[in-house]
Amino acid sequence: MVRYTEADQDLVDIFKEIMEERFPTYANLKFCLVYDTKPRTKEGKMVFASTELPSAKLKYFSTDEEAEDGYDYIMFVYLRSWQLASTEDKRRIISHELRHVFIDETGNPKLDGHEISDFYIEIELNKDDPEWLRKLTELTQDVIDQEKEMAKSHFD
Repeated sequence: MVRYTEADQDLVDIFKEIMEERFPTYANLKFCLVYDTKPRTKEGKMVFASTELPSAKLKYFSTDEEAEDGYDYIMFVYLRSWQLASTEDKRRIISHELRHVFIDETGNPKLDGHEISDFYIEIELNKDDPEWLRKLTELTQDVIDQEKEMAKSHFD
């Protein structure tokens, strides 16, 4: 199975919506959106998405009509959790990831770490459902476990 796949229109549309609504100053930045089909964890927590700065080599190889000089950022979204997430949770995932993005004083794209395990502004924006992350994590893990059991039973 291929690990990385192109983003579909759902991801692109939600990404654009969040960019316009919350991050209009990033309108000129070029983002490559990619689905990751492999579950990942960091410090024992499921990773729904991550954003990376491409190396000079990857920037060169990522040139296309949308990014003539290559992409500024690559955002990887875990496909299975995206499929299981509500529209609002999808918005939360993208908004959180975009909080990592910033442009330094010389105009270069950079990444910023968490203020806490999240971002203070995201906590405020998600006060209507502060448990969204835990619930989506549990749902995703349950589905992964079920899929593993089903695959295992096919070989038994």
